[in-house]
Amino acid sequence: MEKGIRFDPRTKFILLLGVNLLLLLSRSLVLEVALFSFCICILVVDAKYKDAIMYVIAFLFMLFTDRYLCVFLTGFYGTIINFIVYALRRFMPCLILGKWILDTTAVSDFVATMWKIRLPLTVIIPLSVVFRYFPTIKEEWNSIRDAMKIRGISFSMEHVLVPLIFSAVNVSEELSAAALCRGLDAPGEHTSYIEIKMSAIDYLFLLILAGMAVAAFTGKAMGVI
Repeated sequence: MEKGIRFDPRTKFILLLGVNLLLLLSRSLVLEVALFSFCICILVVDAKYKDAIMYVIAFLFMLFTDRYLCVFLTGFYGTIINFIVYALRRFMPCLILGKWILDTTAVSDFVATMWKIRLPLTVIIPLSVVFRYFPTIKEEWNSIRDAMKIRGISFSMEHVLVPLIFSAVNVSEELSAAALCRGLDAPGEHTSYIEIKMSAIDYLFLLILAGMAVAAFTGKAMGVI
């Protein structure tokens, strides 16, 4: 099993926000490639080698398509294909970091981080329920599909959505009750066995992002990008 360096959840969200803002700053291909390379470095440091290789291949393919194949794609469908390829390539750094955060951040880490930065209870409780909600719904979806296969029922939206809706309602009530039973709404200081602490790797990548931001704003002001 691949084990990478553990990033602080606060660093992850700062990196995601920073990359998003820098992507909106300019349409420069140089900045886009720099941000993409930055995201790939994060995956490599976190030992996500297969994901990194897959993203590099996808990015190069879309870049080749946008630069060389799009001239041969004309008409309405060609325009649609060009737009989809460009949009996916343009926002790939955001998608990379988003998936990385979801894959590497446990719900308990996320809740502990929200307590660490002293968010109000009105924010912590709904978000903690939401983060546990979607994985549970995915399990319910798989259970429904398995039950249909056992009974020899062919796939249809009616056979899936109806039980899924009832399960979604029950799951939301159960998760809300579980969150309250764990004392999320209890007054006073909350403790956690999960230690939320910034490490050297967090400061390093935040420093790199800050340097890229300074370079990007400088280049924007000088008209380079």
